[in-house]
Amino acid sequence: MARRAGSVRRHSFQSQSSRKERMTMSKAKIFKHSELTLKPSVTPTGTSSIARVINAEISRTMGGGIEYLENASIDWTVTYDEVLFIHEGTLTIELDDGRHECRPGDIVWLPNGTHLKYIATERTGYFYCLYPYDWAARQGTLEP
Repeated sequence: MARRAGSVRRHSFQSQSSRKERMTMSKAKIFKHSELTLKPSVTPTGTSSIARVINAEISRTMGGGIEYLENASIDWTVTYDEVLFIHEGTLTIELDDGRHECRPGDIVWLPNGTHLKYIATERTGYFYCLYPYDWAARQGTLEP
């Protein structure tokens, strides 16, 4: 069968497993801030509370939630890709190229392997999204 010039064949290059994975994922969902349960999280200094809302029950690829830090300084190396959206306070992020003050509305991209320090001297809240969601299990460890 001849094709017209410029026409595009529509083939799916997804593997059977990725099609199946997409079909078994959950439906769209709205998470109301007022309904989230914040749980204390381990930090070397200050306080941290976190609501891990996007988890294995919701997605087979991504993780996400909100976290609040106060009077905290956390030295960390991300072993996943992560995006942060600051929605409250000021989060100072110390990277190899210096300190960056992130305020409400700022977005931070942290690729796998980035070494940084999170610093929050006041109550600071941010949304995080990461891939892969099961980074800790892949490394045989627990999330902090």
